[in-house]
Amino acid sequence: MTIRKTRRKTAEKPFHEAVTDLLFSAMANYEDFVMTYEVNPTTNTKEIHVMSGKLISSDMLKTFKVHITKQLDECSGHHIRQME
Repeated sequence: MTIRKTRRKTAEKPFHEAVTDLLFSAMANYEDFVMTYEVNPTTNTKEIHVMSGKLISSDMLKTFKVHITKQLDECSGHHIRQME
């Protein structure tokens, strides 16, 4: 009889802890942090996308601000905050 080997299960962090750690890491390293979600039309579930790193240039940030200002004038609820 052979010995059955089992794999160790890696302890996964809860989502809120993983996102918090990623946010603090991005802030400490002066990186961008982007979090978005979309609704899957077939299952009606929310899918969350989180990114960090050197993602947004200063020119792109200006473009975002103009776009968001237009949306806010139309009573949309998007916000952008630049930390310095």
